[in-house]
Amino acid sequence: MEPTPADSNVIESSEDALDLLEVVGLDNVGVMLDTFHVLYRNEVMSDYAHRMGRHLIHTHWADYGRAAPGDGGADFSGLAQALHDIDYQGFVCMEVGFNRRDVDPDALARRSLAYVKRVMGD
Repeated sequence: MEPTPADSNVIESSEDALDLLEVVGLDNVGVMLDTFHVLYRNEVMSDYAHRMGRHLIHTHWADYGRAAPGDGGADFSGLAQALHDIDYQGFVCMEVGFNRRDVDPDALARRSLAYVKRVMGD
């Protein structure tokens, strides 16, 4: 379950996602963290990761405006540390650039990968 406050008001926060997870009560359901939505709420990405903890099974990384991580001004190093702290074993996926046409997907992917490797410590 993904909090998506920029797109809807169904699940707006990490607390909403965790509350719904508890109601669902299934072992094969978890929560995901999308940094674009955390930034939209002007909240702290690492706080989300710590709150979601062992229930966090997937992440989408995007900077402000769906820019590549590191291109929009947000600092992802705290999130990277939080993922290490909670022993996150899921994927770090990029969800960038699709909201406009003036992007080069290959360039976005290369910049995103380089930035993520730098903040995650390869």
